[in-house]
Amino acid sequence: MTLAEVAGYLHLAERTVLRMAQRGEIPAAKVANQWRFMRSLVRDWLAAKMQMPALRAGPSDCDDGPLALGEILRPELMSLGLRPGPKPVILRQLVAPLVEAGFARYPSRLLAGLMEREEMMTTGIGNGVAVPHLRRPVPGMFSTPAVAVGTCPQGTDFAAIDGQPVHTFFLICATREDIHLELMARVSWLSRQGIAEELKDARSAQEAATIILQAVEMAGRGRP
Repeated sequence: MTLAEVAGYLHLAERTVLRMAQRGEIPAAKVANQWRFMRSLVRDWLAAKMQMPALRAGPSDCDDGPLALGEILRPELMSLGLRPGPKPVILRQLVAPLVEAGFARYPSRLLAGLMEREEMMTTGIGNGVAVPHLRRPVPGMFSTPAVAVGTCPQGTDFAAIDGQPVHTFFLICATREDIHLELMARVSWLSRQGIAEELKDARSAQEAATIILQAVEMAGRGRP
């Protein structure tokens, strides 16, 4: 979707949607210097937005305020050096460390949900980045929110919206709809910082985490 199409869909002024995209408040990606929005992601974002007041009234997974990147980047959940291959192969590699760490409680359900989401529409958002995620958080799937990072140095075809190979994957592990929204916004923002090229050469989970945190610091955004 174009900026104008999203503005019409949301019944907002184009400049309002532009500011939201620039601030990482709505899932978006820049392709050839033009903002592009994936219809399914915008639809999911809007549906979750409508439910947020009720969700926030319940127990919180982040009572201290917004989640910091340092809190959601878990080295033990990172997959560096993914082998290129079709989507099922990539997703199985991304999920493997979550299973080994005991982080994903229902692995088969997680994989099925990730593939179902890809069949609806690709999560390859451009700029060498893909954001695999469940369409809706599954109760009890994850004990805490996290983003599992995966890198594929060679690049792999993930049907990205810009037609380019994907080198960096951010697997969204959300415990609630509002947290899902927050994580999606942060990753959308990160994808526009041009870190996919740097991350693909990371040799350790700690190095990958450092690259991400430095990108945030350089942009002057301590907690995007």
